[in-house]
Amino acid sequence: MLMLDRTLDLFERHKYGVIGTLMLHTFLLFALNMSQVDGDVPPAPKDEVQVLMDFTPPPETQEQQENETQAGMQPVTNRASNSTADLSNAPPMSRAAQERMGKNVEDDLHAMEKEEFDKLAQERKEQGKEITVPQLDPSKFDKSNYMDKTPKPVKVEGLTTVSYDLKGRTDIILDVPAYLCKGSGKVTVRVAVDASGRVTKAELDASRTTTQDACMVDNALSSAGGARFSRSSTAPDPQRGTITYVFLSQ
Repeated sequence: MLMLDRTLDLFERHKYGVIGTLMLHTFLLFALNMSQVDGDVPPAPKDEVQVLMDFTPPPETQEQQENETQAGMQPVTNRASNSTADLSNAPPMSRAAQERMGKNVEDDLHAMEKEEFDKLAQERKEQGKEITVPQLDPSKFDKSNYMDKTPKPVKVEGLTTVSYDLKGRTDIILDVPAYLCKGSGKVTVRVAVDASGRVTKAELDASRTTTQDACMVDNALSSAGGARFSRSSTAPDPQRGTITYVFLSQ
């Protein structure tokens, strides 16, 4: 491919000489043919015409030689390169330097954001449109101000999955493990509750329990032990009662 390019380039430079030489040869051949056609005139001796054409390739420039030398000697890297970019031999940044740079950029962004907000606030103030955030009194939004401090006990008609008989108490925390086991049955747990509403003791009441399934018994005792009821200053301390759990088949 390189040889073909050089030949074409050479032809481009000497095209007028080549065309002139071809025309000269054509004229001589035509004259010789005409002399042979005429029988009265003896054919003239052919004079040999030798045309020398200089096909010496043009000297390569120093830049081309350097490029060819570098291409032949240097390894080729499979990457895109911008020939107009500056080469940089700076070592890569450490992780700590990158983190510092990132923090500096973040701080600059926060500073610019604050400056812009301050500028807008000043403009609104000058226009008489300053925004004033009212100070709220948190005590006015305390839900205890709008609710009964001592919730009343609630009795539900019909069968429930959990029921208890603690007079004057209402449940605050009471898990309902009705669907945690495969079978069905009823488990009754005797409990003792202190004045603050915490269960201090929980034990199985076998006489009022209809199953011996370990899953049901264990879940009932766990729920009763972690139960929490409302406070009571009038109930005995501890107040004794029961919690009954009804497990339903899945």
